[in-house]
Amino acid sequence: MNVSDVVFEMELSGVDSADIADIVKLYGGRVISSELIDEELLNRGYPKIFTIDYDSYDEYGVWEDDEYNSTEKFPHKQQYFD
Repeated sequence: MNVSDVVFEMELSGVDSADIADIVKLYGGRVISSELIDEELLNRGYPKIFTIDYDSYDEYGVWEDDEYNSTEKFPHKQQYFD
């Protein structure tokens, strides 16, 4: 992940520009890890941006509100009925 990508994602998520500059300066010359950046964001009071906590999702809770009906696929061969 490039520094410009990290900065862009943080700007889209509403992180203050001063905090973005501090985080970029903190990890300036090193390899940027998404876990370390999310840890720093949590310390500053922001939610995680780069990692997903899959344990917080229900196994079926995400899909319960699905309003689409299931559809039956069309058969590949034509079938004639009398």
